[in-house]
Amino acid sequence: MTATIPTRRSTEEQASAIPSWRRVLGSEVAARVTFYVTAFLLWVALAAAFERVPGPLSVVDSLVTEFSRGEVFSNFADTFYRFTIGVALSVIVGVVVGIVMGLSGLARAFFESPVLVGLSIPAIIWAFLTVMWFGFGDASPIVTTFLTAVPFVIVNVAQGVQGVSRDLRDMSSSYGVPLGRRVRDLVLPAVSGYVLAGVRFAVIIGWNGVLLAEWFGGSGGAGFRARYWYDANQFAGFAAWVILFVVVIVVLDQLVFERMARRAFRWRDAAHS
Repeated sequence: MTATIPTRRSTEEQASAIPSWRRVLGSEVAARVTFYVTAFLLWVALAAAFERVPGPLSVVDSLVTEFSRGEVFSNFADTFYRFTIGVALSVIVGVVVGIVMGLSGLARAFFESPVLVGLSIPAIIWAFLTVMWFGFGDASPIVTTFLTAVPFVIVNVAQGVQGVSRDLRDMSSSYGVPLGRRVRDLVLPAVSGYVLAGVRFAVIIGWNGVLLAEWFGGSGGAGFRARYWYDANQFAGFAAWVILFVVVIVVLDQLVFERMARRAFRWRDAAHS
């Protein structure tokens, strides 16, 4: 008497057996759409329940008005100018300091406390301080963006350097490979994913920093314009700029950094497959 062993279907066969409508409803796109629909319905409910919460129609009307006046592009141009400089400086300094911390125990002991302090101070505190130090203008948003973002870049890069094979580092040192070449050919390729993660954090955190600095001490910019409508007690205009903030950072993250992350980690995905 022989027992028949049931054949196991492959993952592809199991997936093909699922009805198409179930695959669509269980996809990531469906999950994102569900979130946006839920958030919109919650917004409509809050606007109906509370008089001071502006509804979608009033916010859209404020957006159209701001675009027609030319306020959106001019103010976002100022914001992106400050934001780009601050993030660029944080990435350059963060990568250099992170590599030094990862390679040297003395440097790690020296920078560890300042980096921890930087991580613990929120962007709103940096915004207050920089406005006190530099007053109104471009300096305070740029410095706020830099101080808010740079600790996250340093931590990510330092962790990536520490994860590089110790044997490879010792071997390259034993063979007399110059430090610059070790960093260029061994360390940087190994930590590219960590650098990208640090840049992604820097962009998200720095975006909050530049908007807060413009809110409290900017002479123009998206944060300054949102403060204008808030002080005018026009919450539809304020909500319109908040939506613009969120849309810009979500589009930037999903269309730019999400694709960059996939390219940086495609070797890992290939290994798993």
